[in-house]
Amino acid sequence: MNMDNIEAFLYAFQLGSFNKAAEALYLTQPSVTARIQSLERELKGPLFHRDGKQITLTERGKQFLPYAQKNIASLPGDFHYALRTARDGEKPHHRVYTAHVHPYSPGNSPDLS
Repeated sequence: MNMDNIEAFLYAFQLGSFNKAAEALYLTQPSVTARIQSLERELKGPLFHRDGKQITLTERGKQFLPYAQKNIASLPGDFHYALRTARDGEKPHHRVYTAHVHPYSPGNSPDLS
């Protein structure tokens, strides 16, 4: 599972729109959409209800949210600051990347069936 995709998911959830997530991440809206769609293919279902420009989590999205947050919790505090800053309407000053993502396994993942 790609951390950039999880990051896009969390920004979209926090900000309530793919456009706002794209702006906060300095990406285009189609790039954020592609990242979300990649996660949705991997998780075999939609994570967001899309109603025009408004989005809300589906049941699958609600089940995936704790897993995404758990992975983000393992990152340095700078990422948490950037996410809070974006949520509060400011642009993050930097981005944090990691190569490690907790694998989906029966012990640490929601049942998305």
